[in-house]
Amino acid sequence: MEIYTSNYASINKFPEGYRPIAISVGPPKWFNGPVDKRLAPSWAMMKKPRAEYDRLFAEQLNKLDAKKIASELPDKAVLLCYEAHNDWCHRRMVAEWLEKELDIVVPEFGFDREQTFPYSECCEANKGKVRVPKKKEQTKEPEPQPQPEKPYGYKLTIEEWRKSGIGCTRPDLFDVGQLPAVKARRASMAADNGLNLGVES
Repeated sequence: MEIYTSNYASINKFPEGYRPIAISVGPPKWFNGPVDKRLAPSWAMMKKPRAEYDRLFAEQLNKLDAKKIASELPDKAVLLCYEAHNDWCHRRMVAEWLEKELDIVVPEFGFDREQTFPYSECCEANKGKVRVPKKKEQTKEPEPQPQPEKPYGYKLTIEEWRKSGIGCTRPDLFDVGQLPAVKARRASMAADNGLNLGVES
């Protein structure tokens, strides 16, 4: 079932099949459609300050059975009052009450639901404006940080080690067998033992 809200000035914009229903305390004289006074405020309420008006009209709605009212509305019903879109108008309170009670969406005809201000923000300052929804901030997953490459993936030659500037702080990074003193010692041991320890002749 689809339910909308709108104003009398927009009635000629409704396509065929949409059913305008007056919910104002006094519809225009030219309006010959159905009127549902259950969803209209009283004249007495309309003379009250807004805070008092809102309280009284909310009490009136809370005494009603939303499911019963919805079941009695035709499909594509358009609930009408006088005010412009996003001006202070009780039809937005009616729409939000139906949304809450029936878990449905009741947009203003011709607008996305998000383009209508909440009833509490409908006022002269927002009259005729289109609400621009705030974009939800998307929480980005932290990008994986590149792991620092290991400076050396192999044993350095003596020449590479000397050029690296790391000095004697990382003796594990070079092949000690490259040192001249080690080479000489190994050569001497090989000569004494008559063994080939991989030393070039």
